[in-house]
Order: sequence, then C-alpha cells, then structure tokens
Amino acid sequence: MKVLRFLVPGLCAVGVAACGYASARLAGRVPAGNLALYPLWAGSHFATASVFAILAPLQLWAGLRSRRPAVHRVVGRIAAVLGVVMAVSGLAIVYDAPDRTVAELIFMTVFFLGYLGFLALGVRAALGRNFTAHRAWMVRMVATALTPVSQRLIFPPLAALLGIDGMATFWQLFVSAAWIGWALNMAVAEAWIQGSSARRPVRAEPAPAA
Repeated sequence: MKVLRFLVPGLCAVGVAACGYASARLAGRVPAGNLALYPLWAGSHFATASVFAILAPLQLWAGLRSRRPAVHRVVGRIAAVLGVVMAVSGLAIVYDAPDRTVAELIFMTVFFLGYLGFLALGVRAALGRNFTAHRAWMVRMVATALTPVSQRLIFPPLAALLGIDGMATFWQLFVSAAWIGWALNMAVAEAWIQGSSARRPVRAEPAPAA
C-alpha cells in the first residue's frame, strides 16, 4: 500500500514530537497543567520511544532489507532492545501515576503485553528464518507501537464531538480513543500484510521426477 510510505513516517514524526513535548514537561520547561508530573526515570521511556520511532520506518523499508540486509539486521536488534525498554517503562509510568483510571490500566496492560507478544513472535520467526512471518509480526508490532500517536490524533475530534464535562469524561474518551486507534492501526496493518502477500510472486514447485 503506497499510503504507508507516508503514513508510517508521518505517525513516527508525530510520535517523536510527542516524546519531545513529554520530555520538556519532565524537564520543567512546559507546565504540566492538570496532569500529574512524570517521575525522572520516565525519561527512559521517552528517549527509547523517540529512537524507536526513528528506526521503525527503516525496518519497514523494503529497499533497505533487500540492498542492505546486514544493516537491517543490526537496526532490527537495536529496535528490539529499545522496544522492550519502551514497553516496560511505559507500563511502569501508568501504574506509578496517581491519576490513572482502571480502564486505562486495563488498556495499557493489554496493549503493552500485545506489543511484547508481537515483538517476541517476530524475533522467533526471524531466528527460524521464516521471514514472511517475521515481516508480518513486525508490521503488527509497529502498528501497535504507533497506537499512542493515533490515540492523540483521534482524541481531539472525539472530545470536540462528545464534549468533556470533567476528568472522568476526559479519561473515558482518552481510553476510548486508544482502543479506536489500536483497532484502526491493526486494520491497516492486516491490509498491508494481505496486500504484500498478494503482490509477492509465487515460487513454482519443482516438477516431480519421472
């Protein structure tokens, strides 16, 4: 799907900007407003998430995989390690924050476990040299990782449409935007996987011996 050539880098760029904003809040350069302050160790999440968002489009770039497979493997290993740190630290932030709702805790737990599951399945497929499955799992992993970006793009129009009359409504809409964002990202990922499989030439089976 040609749209992914622009969609994924665009979402990753927004993700880097969002991590920069969160880091500025962490450093006290941006007022926190009504939201709780991040602990200092949360900087590990924003730093790893920023680098991961920069590396993710490279890993999905077919040209890099075909022309520079060694670079693809090195970048993939770096991204995998960063992804684990990003997931563990991100989940810790949610459980450490005093203003999170049960609904968000449930979503973030399912979300990060799903992300780590896709990552583990992708790594296992690569080690087993099943590169078709490896690409599919990694596409799902990246789609999941970009869910917080989609969430923040969906939340403003959702809030404008339904209105916010307090923090309870804010969190209800915020978590709803997260589920919607994840569903949309996964739908696009599955469409990309199916389209990629359809475009891949089918190898002819060898003729049986006479």
